[in-house]
Amino acid sequence: MVHIDGHELAMLTTIGGAIQVTHGIYGKGWFRSFVHRQPIMAFGVSLAAVGVLMPVVIVPIRRRLGMPTNQYDHHDPKVVFPKLIE
Repeated sequence: MVHIDGHELAMLTTIGGAIQVTHGIYGKGWFRSFVHRQPIMAFGVSLAAVGVLMPVVIVPIRRRLGMPTNQYDHHDPKVVFPKLIE
């Protein structure tokens, strides 16, 4: 099950609101014209979207694989801490 913390929720709702405002201002087809007119900016926006979604997607995958997740959710009771080599 996906656990969305308050920070991720705030980030996703802010980005969703910005997309809704942009869609309301520019109307139908704004994304297609944006990609056509500004391909470098569109690629940058897609990289930013991947970067924003990585904490939401990667952490549950790491948790299911049993990998350390203490950097992301140290307060969670199911957290896995790394085994230190001594």
